[in-house]
Amino acid sequence: MTPPVIELDQRRARGPRRRLRVILAILAFLALLAAAWMVWFSSLLTADSVTVIGVDGAAAQEVHNTASVPLGVPLAQLDTDAIARHLSTIGWIDHIDVRRGWPHDVVIAVTPRTAIATRGDGTVVDASGVAFSPVEAVPSGLPTVRAEELGLVAAMGVLVSLPDDLRHKVVALKATTRDDVQLTLKSSAIVRWGSVEQAELKAQVTRALLARKAKIYDVSAPELPTTFKEKLRR
Repeated sequence: MTPPVIELDQRRARGPRRRLRVILAILAFLALLAAAWMVWFSSLLTADSVTVIGVDGAAAQEVHNTASVPLGVPLAQLDTDAIARHLSTIGWIDHIDVRRGWPHDVVIAVTPRTAIATRGDGTVVDASGVAFSPVEAVPSGLPTVRAEELGLVAAMGVLVSLPDDLRHKVVALKATTRDDVQLTLKSSAIVRWGSVEQAELKAQVTRALLARKAKIYDVSAPELPTTFKEKLRR
C-alpha cells in the first residue's frame, strides 16, 4: 500500500507549485499591463522638448517651427512619420530622421542639401538637380546654371563629374536636354560637353584642347573633338 501514499504526497506537493506558477503568471501579466499603461498613457514618458541636430541658427528654428511637435503627448503615441511629412515641405532639407529620445525628448536629425550651383534668382541647386531656397548665405564662387527639369539634372550631373581642375574653371552651365550640356569657362570659352557619359574621357580631351586658344571646344563626341574660332597663340 506504500505506492499510493507516495503518489498522494506527490500530488499534494504539486498543488502549491501550480498555484505559485499561476500567481507568478498573473503578476507578470499585470506588470506588462502596468508597463504598457506607463508607456502609452501616463504622463511619465511624454514629449516635453524638441532637439534639432544637423543644423543650427535660423535653419534649426525653421525646422522646430515647421515640425509642430505636440508637447505633452506620450512619446509612444507620437506620430513621427507625420512630423517628417511636415518637414518634407522645407526645400533645403535633403534627409529627415525623427526619433524618440526617451524619456522626454523628440530628436529631429536633419541633413541639409548642399548647393553646388546658383540659378541667379535667389535659388540654388544641389548635386541631384533639386532647386531650393537657401536658409543661409550662399557660398561664393558657385557657377550659374540655366536649365530646367531633365536639363537641370543633366547639368548638375556633369558638374559633379568634372575633376577639380576643370570644375574650378566653370562659371556657368546651360542645358535644354540631358544631351546638350554646355559649360562656360572663366576665359569666356564655351565647352560643348553633351551628356554626362564618358566624363573621364571628355575631361582628358578638354585638358588637351585647352592648350589651343579657341572660342568653342566641342567634346560631346570625345573620340572626334573639334574647336571653333580657333586662334593661333603668339
